[in-house]
Amino acid sequence: MPGLRKRFTSLLLFTLVSLAAAVENNSYAENPYAKVKITTHELLPGRYMLTGGGNIGVSAGEDGLLIIDDQFAPLAEKISAALQGLKPGHPAFVINTHFHGDHTGGNLYFGQNANILAHENVLKRLNEKATPKKALPVITYKQGTENSLQQPGVGTYSSGPWAYGW
Repeated sequence: MPGLRKRFTSLLLFTLVSLAAAVENNSYAENPYAKVKITTHELLPGRYMLTGGGNIGVSAGEDGLLIIDDQFAPLAEKISAALQGLKPGHPAFVINTHFHGDHTGGNLYFGQNANILAHENVLKRLNEKATPKKALPVITYKQGTENSLQQPGVGTYSSGPWAYGW
């Protein structure tokens, strides 16, 4: 019986350690974004890159904020707080470079106040996922666009089918 008791004690100890590790990992899995810090990097006057969870391009000018990609939904409030440090208010435009969640996840949050711009296939893919209307691009393009927001010559272009999930 002493050998059986030793094995049982070892098994019990192993189970308790495994449970403790699982609980710790599960708390991280419940909110992997909790520890993400959004950092602002000025590239040029009025041009920024936000990092933390990914990269977001920002143009902050007299006529408003424009952001390129809006990351995952749980980071939207942190991104918004970082943007407030650059220029008060909401972005006027969000450009989605493609349909993956790390580029469009914040659309529902930012789409409440911003016009979302994307390639027509981004809209198609988001519609396939039953995306809420406020999170969908309202301006689409096929080849590219130019705009006068912030600075002449700023625009979008299609870099080929691989970028949009064809």
